[in-house]
Amino acid sequence: MHAIDTGSRHDTSRTGRLTRVLVLAGVILFVGRGFARIVHPAFWAEDGAQFFSEQISRGGLDVLLTPYAGYLHVIPRLIALLYAPLPFTVAPLLYAVTAVVVALGLFSIVLSERLSWLLPTPRARAVAFVLLCVSPVLSEVYGNIANLIFVGGVGLFLIALCDDPGSRVGRVVEVVTVALLATSGPVVVLLLPVIVYRWWRVGRSAQSAVVAAVAIAGAVIQAIIYASSSRTTPGGGSVELAVRAVVERVAGGWLFGFSSLFHPDGGPLLPTVVTSVWLVAAFGVTMAVLRWDAVAPWFSLLALTGAASYAYGTIFVSGALAGQRHLVTPVAIVIVLLVAAASRSTGRAGRGVAIGCLVLGVLGVVAALYLSAHPDPADLSGLTSCRETGARLCYTPISPSGWGVYLTR
Repeated sequence: MHAIDTGSRHDTSRTGRLTRVLVLAGVILFVGRGFARIVHPAFWAEDGAQFFSEQISRGGLDVLLTPYAGYLHVIPRLIALLYAPLPFTVAPLLYAVTAVVVALGLFSIVLSERLSWLLPTPRARAVAFVLLCVSPVLSEVYGNIANLIFVGGVGLFLIALCDDPGSRVGRVVEVVTVALLATSGPVVVLLLPVIVYRWWRVGRSAQSAVVAAVAIAGAVIQAIIYASSSRTTPGGGSVELAVRAVVERVAGGWLFGFSSLFHPDGGPLLPTVVTSVWLVAAFGVTMAVLRWDAVAPWFSLLALTGAASYAYGTIFVSGALAGQRHLVTPVAIVIVLLVAAASRSTGRAGRGVAIGCLVLGVLGVVAALYLSAHPDPADLSGLTSCRETGARLCYTPISPSGWGVYLTR
């Protein structure tokens, strides 16, 4: 008996060490893949043109609830508010570092024991964390606060998969987090099936009811703001295009990363067949192993991808980087479901198919792992000097081309 206990403790200790190594590897890989954007920081798009510019120009807390592009963006605006008193020259670095830290924090939700019903072992949860950190579809969202609204979709999805927190503090933190994420972009609307399913799955608990109510309230607010806004999108979507988006952008994103194999008129036969077979295999094995627990996530994945394809038409299937932000949550959903299927399958066939689907993403992961720094045309020292003179308008260009910081009085 003593020998058995000793062996059990040894196995537990070894598993714990492996889990810690995997988590550390995930953090290192995530920080390292975009390290160039940290050591060479630059304002990217709305970071400077919208959130920095409005916070400096207008100031005050009311900016937090100012819609942009048809939605509330509370989290990016909170970050801009936090750093507004600091010198302009450090803002790009602080934005980049904060975006990386927030993303890691959201991804780390998958490590919680509250997901043990789906990912039963610490090792499985650590593997899921690593795969989220090396996802091939993070180029557009990495290191900027503007696209945290799409990274936030991953956080909302993972919270929806969690069991209820055991402590009062945990319950409060969860509700506040959901409120912030639900008022930061439109993703919450399309994740409602998973969030409501949690309420049903855990036995209609009060905590899950509150989480669902907060998410629904956020979704309604975002929908009302969007409906009353003047935002327009190219449109031109169809069912066929939505299917192509799932095959070419979600499956293709995982398998091929940045590779521009597909274009508005389609792609070569072999990659199309490979991505289609992969998608069918991923769907089949996750449904076979997880059954009803996989239905809501797949529904949300289809809704997220379909909504983007209907909004942008053929633009959304015009290249690997076109609208890539809309793929962050769908790809994360597939990753988590496949890891869950691999860890919960009682048969070798199911486990083998799930692991195979994940392993086939090695090419895409490697191809998209390194993220180069953005060009930095901004003159923030000059912007500071201009502001100090009391000028009514101060301007500097930023990346990408055509964007700029405009500070007004």
